[in-house]
Amino acid sequence: MNRRTLYTFLAASLLIAGFCAVQAMAFHDGGTGSCDGCHGPNDVAGSYSTLRGVDPSSTCFRCHAAAKPTEYQIATDPVPPKGLPPLSFTPGGDFAYLRKNYFWTDANGRRGASSGERHGHNIVAAAYGYSQDTTLLSSPGGSYPSSALSCISCHDPHGNYRVVDSAGTVSNEGNPISGSGSYGAVPTDTSSVGTYRLLAGRGYQTKYAGHLFAFDPPMAVSPTVYNRSEASSDTRVAYGKGVSKWCANCHEALQTGMDGSHVHPADMELGAVIARNYNSYVKSGDFTGSRATAYTSLVPFQSGEVTDPQKLSAELTSTAGPNQDDRITCLTCHRAHASGWDSIGRWNMKGEFLTIAGAYPGIDAIGKGSSDDSTGKLRAEYQAAMYGRDASGFATFQRQLCDKCHAKD
Repeated sequence: MNRRTLYTFLAASLLIAGFCAVQAMAFHDGGTGSCDGCHGPNDVAGSYSTLRGVDPSSTCFRCHAAAKPTEYQIATDPVPPKGLPPLSFTPGGDFAYLRKNYFWTDANGRRGASSGERHGHNIVAAAYGYSQDTTLLSSPGGSYPSSALSCISCHDPHGNYRVVDSAGTVSNEGNPISGSGSYGAVPTDTSSVGTYRLLAGRGYQTKYAGHLFAFDPPMAVSPTVYNRSEASSDTRVAYGKGVSKWCANCHEALQTGMDGSHVHPADMELGAVIARNYNSYVKSGDFTGSRATAYTSLVPFQSGEVTDPQKLSAELTSTAGPNQDDRITCLTCHRAHASGWDSIGRWNMKGEFLTIAGAYPGIDAIGKGSSDDSTGKLRAEYQAAMYGRDASGFATFQRQLCDKCHAKD
């Protein structure tokens, strides 16, 4: 073997070894990924010219969007045509719903509409057809500018924030990050773990928005398989301390009620009555449930002020409902990214019924089932927005899931 052949062989071997190493671990792995995964030559001129995408979110979507999303892919791309639903079932939802506009006419001839931009956080990802909210110029109850909203508004792309101890202490410096903190890894005396989903913490701001975070990210643990239909079982994310406080980084007035637009409390203990309602409620008219099987990911809750990843990990396979000291959060009713419903709801909060005569409503239904309760979806689309659940799991005429806590029906 001559010298040139030897060098070629060694270079190829290193390339193959490097590729295999990348495949063996997640790109971010709890912290920053390879620099050239996001930065590099870019033919598009402009303020984001060092990114591989035309803007931050477009760069993220190079890996996190797909025609058939699996695991970390949180946007169906291309967006499915009329009559077909987005395909991602992550706990945070599918951003493709931002580009799904629904229209319908009820039995009385009245027109209804559910605009895509009301379905979630309107991130700017120009290369994928996503643009800023045209109605809300800043975050509801806050001052974050809609024009600057992107994936990195919430997630620190460089992964500087880390959990440094079992008490859930978050810092942007300290022991090196040894792995992801999203799946229950525990920090040690010599290593930290990344924050849940690389969420940014106190003191964070991007150069695109002069908005400073006041709160650290929550403690939370996800199962390793989470982008899946929930037709047969729930995907349970165990939420620990700090969920709603973190949302208050951009929606501060909604937490305090200062702007008068939000009357429902968050980050409060459920108390004995609400916990009892949650655990006994099965469906409209049925209060025969027990705590052991009461949990539903359509109405999740925060496990008290738990910070220990091991305690949260133990809840991932549990079907148990809450104790009285567990807490309601923003994510109890809303998804983090986008959903098929207005206000990023986990269910349709606009209709009177979630099921009608034992079936999901839809514009392809006959009679009352084609009314406003359908929000312009076909029955199959409605079921997909309910994460694949069969209508038979609800009452014949199922009312709003607010009743899971408030037991009014």
